[in-house]
Amino acid sequence: MSEVLFKYFDPEAIKLAFYRVQCWSDKTVKDQVGLKAFGANLDTNAKRLHEKIMDGIYTPQRGFKFYMPKSTRTLRTKTMLEVEDALVYQAIANKIAELHQPKLSELEEFVFGSVLAPDVTKGVALIKDKEPNYFFFKFWKGLFRKFKESVLHSIEIDKTRYKFETDITGFFDSIPHYNLLLVLSEEFGVEDEILDLLSDCFNVWSGTKESMTPGVGIPQGPIPSFFFANLILHELDGQIVGQGYKYYRYMDDIHIYGFEENELVEALLIIDKYTKGNGLSINSKKTSIQEIEDGKEEETIKKEIKKLSLSALYSEDPDEIINTDLFDDNKKEEINDNSKLLDKEVNKLSEQDQGPRIDSFWKNVTTLKDEKEIKEFWEEQFREVEKKLPELFINSGNSKNLQLNERVEDIDFIKLSVQYSSSKKALLDIGIEKEVDTALIKYWLFAYQKFFWRVNNLGIILGAYGANQEVKTALMKMYEVQFKPYEWVRYYIIMILSFNQEFSDKELRQVFFRWLKEENSDLVKISLYRLLFKHSKSKQFSSSLKKELQKEPSVQLKLIIADFNRSNRQQEIDMVEFINTIGL
Repeated sequence: MSEVLFKYFDPEAIKLAFYRVQCWSDKTVKDQVGLKAFGANLDTNAKRLHEKIMDGIYTPQRGFKFYMPKSTRTLRTKTMLEVEDALVYQAIANKIAELHQPKLSELEEFVFGSVLAPDVTKGVALIKDKEPNYFFFKFWKGLFRKFKESVLHSIEIDKTRYKFETDITGFFDSIPHYNLLLVLSEEFGVEDEILDLLSDCFNVWSGTKESMTPGVGIPQGPIPSFFFANLILHELDGQIVGQGYKYYRYMDDIHIYGFEENELVEALLIIDKYTKGNGLSINSKKTSIQEIEDGKEEETIKKEIKKLSLSALYSEDPDEIINTDLFDDNKKEEINDNSKLLDKEVNKLSEQDQGPRIDSFWKNVTTLKDEKEIKEFWEEQFREVEKKLPELFINSGNSKNLQLNERVEDIDFIKLSVQYSSSKKALLDIGIEKEVDTALIKYWLFAYQKFFWRVNNLGIILGAYGANQEVKTALMKMYEVQFKPYEWVRYYIIMILSFNQEFSDKELRQVFFRWLKEENSDLVKISLYRLLFKHSKSKQFSSSLKKELQKEPSVQLKLIIADFNRSNRQQEIDMVEFINTIGL
C-alpha cells in the first residue's frame, strides 16, 4: 500500500472532497448528476474511488468543456470535470491547503483572490464538527472589496503618486505544468506520486473543446485551479513584499503603488523576470506605470466598489446552467423571492467571509411592519424602475436606434432588472398583482444584446413578461442570427424560451427539432433537449427525441437529459425504459 496515496485519498479524505465540491460556488462546473449519484451512497462510493486510486486503475477523463464570452467578444474555456475527477482534484488541494494554510495566510494583506478559509487546516477532522464549514475559500466579494479599499487607502491616505498595473496573459490557459509541479515539489513538499498523478490529470484536462494542450494550462472553473494558480505566484508575492512595495494582487490582477516612478519600474522588472522564468508573460496591453491624477483614481475605484456591492446585493445566483432543477416551479419561485435572496446573501457572507457585511436596502425591508408601508415601499421600487430604465438612454423614444447615456454599464441594467422582478414578486406575495410594462421590453432586449456576456443575469427579467410574443420573436431571432458564435448565449436564450414561452407542435418539430439536429454544441443541445422534452405532448415525437438522443456521442449529455426527465417531466415516465432507449 502506498502511504502517500493513502495520505491524500483515504475514504474520509474523499468524503471531505465531496462535501467541498458540493460547495463550489460556480454551478456551471459542477457535475450535478454525478454528485447526486456519488452522494446517494457516499461511504461505499468513497471507498470504491479510494480503491481505484490505490490499485492504480483510476484514469482521469476529459470532462465537459464549453465557451463563455468575455466583454471583449473573445471566449473563455470552462471545464466541468466528471465527479471522480473533481473529487481527486479537490482531495489533492485539500491536503496541500491543510498543511500550508498558515504559510499562505502570512500574505493575506497583499493577496486577496481565492484566500483559503481557516478551517482547511482541520483536514478530515472537520467532518466531525457540529456545524462544519466546508467552503474552501473565503467569500470572494468581501475579499475583492478589501482589495479595492486597500488600493484606495494607498492613494487617499498614504498619498502615493504613481501606480503600476498589469495582469498575466491567458493566466489559467498558459500555466506550464512543469513549472507548477516544480513549485509544488520545492516550495510545498508535494510527493512525486502526487505530482505524477497531477501531471496526468492536467494533460487530460488541458486545452479547449477541440484539442488538448499537453504540458500547458489548468482547467478553468474548478475551485482547486484557483488554488494552484495562486501557488505558482506565491514566490513572486514573497519577492515583491520583501522589497516593501505597496503590493495588491487579486489572482493575476496586480497593482503596485509608489512614491517614485523608478521604484515601480524596478517592480515591473521583478515581475517580468519571474513570469518569464515560469513560462508566463505579462499582458503588455494592460501593463502601465502612470502618475495618479488627483481625484480621478479614487473616483474610479469607488465606482468599482459600488459596482461590486450592487452585484452582491442583486445577485440571483443565476449560474445554474447544467443543473437538473432548472425547470422546477419551486425553483422558479425561489429565484425572485426577496426574503430568500436576502437570507442567501447574508448566509454566504457569514459562512465564507469574516469581513464586514454589505449593507443594502433589502435589510430595511425587514424593519417594515405595517402592511401599508410594505405595500408603498414595493410599489415605489416598482415605479422607480419604470422611470429610471428609459433614463439610461439618450433617445429612449427611438426604439430602432437606441443609444446609451455616457457611463451606463451592465450593472445598471442588472440592478434595475432585479429590482423590477423582485418588487413584482414581493407585491404578489401580499396579494397585489402588478403588470410589467411592455413598453420597457425594448430596453431590456437592448441590454440583453449589448451586454451579451451577462445573459445569465439579465434573462430573468424577460421571464417576468411570461409568454410574450415580442420577447419570443426577438430571442428566436437572436439565436439564429446574432449569437451563432456564442454557445453560452444561445444556451440561455433557449433556457428563457423554455422557461416562459409556449410552443405549438409545429414549432417544436419544424423549428426547435431542426435547430437540435443542426447544433454542434453539446451545451446548447442540453437546453434544446430540455425544451423539446418539456413542451412535447406527443408520445410519438418524444420517441423521435429519444432516438435522436441515442445517437449522441456524449455520455455526459445523455446523463444530464436522463436526469432532467426523471426530475422535471410532469408526466410519468419509465426511467429504465428511457435509459435503455437512449443507449445508456
